[in-house]
Amino acid sequence: MERDNRHYDILNTLADLPKYRFSLVNIQRTERSGDSFDYKSYLAELLSLPVSSSSKFSDTEWDFNAENPNVSPNIRGSKLAINFKKFKSVPQHIIIEIKCLLLSVLLTPEIFINNRRKARKVSSKNLCTNTLLAHMKAGLRFLNTLFSMLNRKFGEDHVAIAFLSLTEITADDYRVAASKHSFTYNDDLKQFFSYIQNPYTSKHILGKSIPAFDPEQFQWENNYKKQVTNQVMPNWAFDKLVRTASLLVHDFLKMMEEEVADDCVKKYALQHKAYFCRDLGITKNTFSIYRAYRLLNSGYSEHFVDKNYGIPSELRNSRSNFSLKDMTAFLCGGQNKQFYFARVYEHLSLVANAAKYLIGQYTGMRPSELSVIDQNTCLVDEHGMTLLRSHVFKGKDGLVKGLFDDKWVVIPIIEDALKAIRILSSINQRSLVFSSVQTKKNGQSEIPMTSVMIRHQIRKFIKYVSPGDDLGFSNYMMRHTLAYQLYRVEAGLPLISFQLKHLVNTVDKFLSRGATSDVTMGYGGKAREHKERLQIAFRGYMASGYTKDEIFEAMAEQGLGVINVGLGYCYGSDSTNSELPCIGSLRCNPIRCSNAIVSEANAPYWREIYTTNQANLKNPIHQDNLDQIKEVINEAKQVLELLGYDVDEQ
Repeated sequence: MERDNRHYDILNTLADLPKYRFSLVNIQRTERSGDSFDYKSYLAELLSLPVSSSSKFSDTEWDFNAENPNVSPNIRGSKLAINFKKFKSVPQHIIIEIKCLLLSVLLTPEIFINNRRKARKVSSKNLCTNTLLAHMKAGLRFLNTLFSMLNRKFGEDHVAIAFLSLTEITADDYRVAASKHSFTYNDDLKQFFSYIQNPYTSKHILGKSIPAFDPEQFQWENNYKKQVTNQVMPNWAFDKLVRTASLLVHDFLKMMEEEVADDCVKKYALQHKAYFCRDLGITKNTFSIYRAYRLLNSGYSEHFVDKNYGIPSELRNSRSNFSLKDMTAFLCGGQNKQFYFARVYEHLSLVANAAKYLIGQYTGMRPSELSVIDQNTCLVDEHGMTLLRSHVFKGKDGLVKGLFDDKWVVIPIIEDALKAIRILSSINQRSLVFSSVQTKKNGQSEIPMTSVMIRHQIRKFIKYVSPGDDLGFSNYMMRHTLAYQLYRVEAGLPLISFQLKHLVNTVDKFLSRGATSDVTMGYGGKAREHKERLQIAFRGYMASGYTKDEIFEAMAEQGLGVINVGLGYCYGSDSTNSELPCIGSLRCNPIRCSNAIVSEANAPYWREIYTTNQANLKNPIHQDNLDQIKEVINEAKQVLELLGYDVDEQ
């Protein structure tokens, strides 16, 4: 919520809660007292406070979806709502305290963020609504356990009188409840405890501090243990998945008589002579008929199908109508005896999933970004470079909003993958790249996929390639694997995949400083010098008997990979940070990325960026691009000041 006078009025009303606490609990006593009118007036004011456009304080469920229209599909719905009725053991006067706390954090996040246990960036002053609700839900689940325990021990009537506030609960009560709490003690619950222990909460909501306790010292029934997962695919798996996916996409495009952009796959396909579509009876003609069958069967009109895609005239029956029965007979009979609907559906789904894997693997997008790629508008051209456009949901409140965001470099195999999905979408009639393979009913609205759905589709492809090992796949594995493969390139090791070479070349062209790219990727005139520096760094490990592969595995796992990207040094394999190394972009600095380190050696790059763009401000050629130029100047200025340089405004 944006801060305005209305919000200050709400905060003032919430701050009066300690004054009327006992009146809220004991209504009858208040009725006989002289402050009955004041209490009733306050209660009416409190319960009528607006919480969101669709909720007020008195509601049992608060919904914030309307206030967050641009969140990713994974967050929409229940993650932006909280139902207080679910926590039946928590007394209503305690619920009122929690509601006041929730609303206070929502309106003044900066007060509570600085006191959170979890380390935060200094510049962070915002708290996502869904994150806050997750904290509160975790806290209410714990309080539900605690009051359920107290009700059994003392009886509900006694608890209703004796425990008028969270401040009445003893530290020992919290400790015992922790040992009985069936939910996991995790970061969400830690944050909730930091909220109720915040000095602001003590003064303005509870009236005094809750008893001091450290939840870290409790014996929790279920304590969170970070799962050890394979964040990076083994090299054999990466290579096998990429090659198989590329062959499937290549074979499909050749069957459809489409131009294939990736020359490497062409050569590889000739060696393996894989004809997936031909072996299943899928040709351009049978695909066209199969598409018509799917569309007509899903309620699309014959006029729509014939106009947009065409249907062979020989399939008309004696009444000049198209017959699904005739189509089926034609496809499964005659020269197409190997054509089986179930097998064709399965294979085309496999091609779609393979194409989606390639896009996810070679962009490193987050699931939320993958889910909103629109095939009709996703490809854009900037400076002669084809880029893939999506939408970055995470970190949009950060510095340089919109600068370099929302676009990814497109390599040839991604072009091929998008082309395959675009053709297949003529069957399912969906505009989003990551969508169901089932045909959308005529007139049905399209909803972006969740991360679970995306993971399911790519796991199906992995199961085809590696039936006995699902690799412990998660969506972020593609992101970490891409970063890991870039580390291998950085060290000058042979490329594991023929596609990664395209990525190197494309990134090299896209960067403004060729020399930086040469050093970064281990190519060009400075490659030997850079490799020597890396070899010195690794010499001690190798002398101890470790192989290069083992060293890089450890780097990927422990976050020790260091890349000199010219503008700074990147430690981007930190498993707690989902950001990828930015490969020399302006984002590689400590202001934008916690993985970055800048030193005196990087200062000339940032000084050049600053002075060059200061000059561009006065250049008539760049007058249509002033906003981005100013953002670049601001970014460079802050980095230089971080290094201790005085930056004179020009």
